[in-house]
Amino acid sequence: MKFLAVFALVVAAVSASTLPQRDQRVIGGSIAAAGQFPYSVGLITRINILLSGQCSGSLISARYILTSASCVSGIDSAVAVMGGLRINDSTEPGQVRMTVTEFIVHSGYEVDMENFDVALAVLPAPVTFSDNIRTVRLPNRRQIDATFNAQQGTFIGWGRFGEGTANSDVLRFGRSQVITNLACRLNLPTNTILDENICVDGFDASANRGSPCQGDSGSPLTITDADGITTQIGVFSFHSILGCDSGRASVYTRMSAYLNWIENNSDVVIRDDF
Repeated sequence: MKFLAVFALVVAAVSASTLPQRDQRVIGGSIAAAGQFPYSVGLITRINILLSGQCSGSLISARYILTSASCVSGIDSAVAVMGGLRINDSTEPGQVRMTVTEFIVHSGYEVDMENFDVALAVLPAPVTFSDNIRTVRLPNRRQIDATFNAQQGTFIGWGRFGEGTANSDVLRFGRSQVITNLACRLNLPTNTILDENICVDGFDASANRGSPCQGDSGSPLTITDADGITTQIGVFSFHSILGCDSGRASVYTRMSAYLNWIENNSDVVIRDDF
């Protein structure tokens, strides 16, 4: 089975005075600016009365959040944090919080808890758009067979700086290049990489590459498309069991493989072309 723990983002320079030497090299990214990623959604999940967790998603309409099945499967509820950078600060100006109790998990994931790692969270009411709250675009139908190989991907999240560290309180982002699925299979030989996955290069400080990590399950992978518009091509699923700072590839659920599922289970209309 894949490493299905919830994951976080490796994206910031870490001070030697606060973390062990091993984590000083986990950089590869920056703190996000207000409104830079208006589609970002932090999810504070409630498993039961005693247990809670944290993961991410993206706003794809005024009512629907796209995330991973591993983020929301089996939970009772989640607080969706939109329009802000600080997931634990409910007083942040412009931030909107809604409690979500309705989740649509892909039926395939319920079978083996491994593949089909995609889900939707349904907001109880439409969120009001603002400079800091906007939807992200999904691929169009002509891009179903697109590989996006060698394009620069951007990922975001509130997760950990590396193995053994705490989640970030502020939204961070990192960048890494999309690689072929063959290269991903060679990089992660003990994992099953399907055609319905999409991968990016692993963490490498010297190449200024970051990596998602624990706490980032469900976070979006985006590219700048041919027309200059940000387009989400993946939902973060898992990384190597060796850890998010091991340099191994990060694996996402490929959105172009689930366009019909998203359209059939939400109010999003998938475009035929640009």
